[in-house]
Amino acid sequence: MTAVAILGPGGVGGLLAVRLGQAGHEVTLIGRHPDRVTAAGLTLTAPGEDPITTTPASRPYLTQPVDVLIVAVKATQLVDATARVPAALLAGATVVPFLNGVDHVPYLRAFYPGDTVAATIVVEATKLADGTIEQVFPSARVTVATPPGSPAAAAAAKLFDVPGLQVATSPGEAQVLWQKLTFLATYALLTTAAGQPIGPAREQFAEWISPLIREACAAAEVQGARIDPAAVEAQIRGLPGEGRSSMLKDRLAGHELELDAIAGPTLRTLGPSEAPVTLRAVQTILGAG
Repeated sequence: MTAVAILGPGGVGGLLAVRLGQAGHEVTLIGRHPDRVTAAGLTLTAPGEDPITTTPASRPYLTQPVDVLIVAVKATQLVDATARVPAALLAGATVVPFLNGVDHVPYLRAFYPGDTVAATIVVEATKLADGTIEQVFPSARVTVATPPGSPAAAAAAKLFDVPGLQVATSPGEAQVLWQKLTFLATYALLTTAAGQPIGPAREQFAEWISPLIREACAAAEVQGARIDPAAVEAQIRGLPGEGRSSMLKDRLAGHELELDAIAGPTLRTLGPSEAPVTLRAVQTILGAG
């Protein structure tokens, strides 16, 4: 059994809390409203499964050491959220962040003393008003960067090998992070610019799809990752039409957007002149705000 703290009890954090708790790990959720989880437990609904309810501990701040800290907050909330988990309690612990983008990894390495293992999760999960975590589609894919000679990374990959999660590994950290970001930047920018799910967004901004992908893949290559643009485009075109990115959900809910985390790496790596469609998408989103 592994003692796991999860910073951020939203859709992704809640999903991981239920899956890891169901597998027998000791889970503590860290968030602003711990009483809601403490009173009713945490329930996950997923396609093809009966609802699963677990009873993780829930606190506003971490108060004792853990083996693993999972960071599942929005990128816009990261700096404020880390104040809830004192670095002194993480000596010897492994930090596994599941944030959008790439810039959070060096920040967490500077903030916490233990190993920070780069990882991504691809899933559409939403925390409903009653606290239930809804997994919208069956797939929940975790990819962990496992460079040679990193026992912490290998142990992290093993931790997530539980029912309900599909786990993959890759030795390249940049490859893992940019593999998701090239897809997400396209998905999030299209849907949020359109203010609609991916089906109508693909129609409205059909001319943006290939250029957005090419720009993100070009930035990835500069950063040491080789991503196949054709494979990313096949992913985007194969998405169910009703799919909504997390950034679209944030826009519709009036929340702060993760624009910098999702589009910023491409724009900073290439410069606006070499990423004109990414820039145009960002300007369209900002203009609609």
